[in-house]
Amino acid sequence: MPKSEDLVLGNNDVFAVPLTVDGVAVDDPEGLIPYQLLIDGTVARVPRWEDFTTVVSRSDRLVVTWQQNGLSTVIFDQTFPGPVDQLEFEIPLTPQLMSVDGVAFLHYVVFDADENRDPADRSTRLTIDHSQPPIHELEVVAFPHASPWGYLNCATRPELKDGVTIKVPPQVHGEPGDTCKLQWQGYKNLNKTNIVDDAFAVVSKVIDRDDLDKGFTVVMPFRPALPALIDNASATVTIMFFRGGKLIAQSPPELVKIDRKIPGEVLPCYSNC
Repeated sequence: MPKSEDLVLGNNDVFAVPLTVDGVAVDDPEGLIPYQLLIDGTVARVPRWEDFTTVVSRSDRLVVTWQQNGLSTVIFDQTFPGPVDQLEFEIPLTPQLMSVDGVAFLHYVVFDADENRDPADRSTRLTIDHSQPPIHELEVVAFPHASPWGYLNCATRPELKDGVTIKVPPQVHGEPGDTCKLQWQGYKNLNKTNIVDDAFAVVSKVIDRDDLDKGFTVVMPFRPALPALIDNASATVTIMFFRGGKLIAQSPPELVKIDRKIPGEVLPCYSNC
């Protein structure tokens, strides 16, 4: 098994699911890290790779590399004995690591003990800019049609096939003309881990004074938000305000649980939508 300092990453043609970074918009090609996260630190999340080790006597090795200004630094190097039952792996990104302004790339590779090729993800681009104004915190969304236990299910009305109603409350921060983006991200479980790539959606709206003072509702379309979320699944919605293309305010992600299983049936509700 190679040593950390001997690793040459990025030459593998087997690509895995990209890692994500808490607080960084998935649809932002620049990967701008919000100012407050540069001060507080954040977490990168690596989903469990497809061909994980299932044999007790074998192990998988996960290596995460930070690349910036021509230098590569291994920031995580850990071996996981089989069977690997952890669904997601948290990689701390400290303020010290993100202290130098510029562009950095995160990359992970798995050296597995089985006879299959090692998965590696394409590098995730991150932009570090300490000169950006602090990002204001917005009030979180609500799901007015969720059950008292926080579920969207087959009994939800209006029906889920017509989309999910999301309530954006009045906001202190923001100005008329700002662009509001609602980012939906689905997960395979109830605790915001194990991201479902196909359950990602963004709805945009240019806001006015009434929107800021009174709040407004948005309907997230059934596709692509819900088809891949079936049983004991969940999703989060984050509000982001942009001005001149720059993020100026963001809410914490708000969770809703999703259960589309029908007792005694093979297919979930709205499977033909």
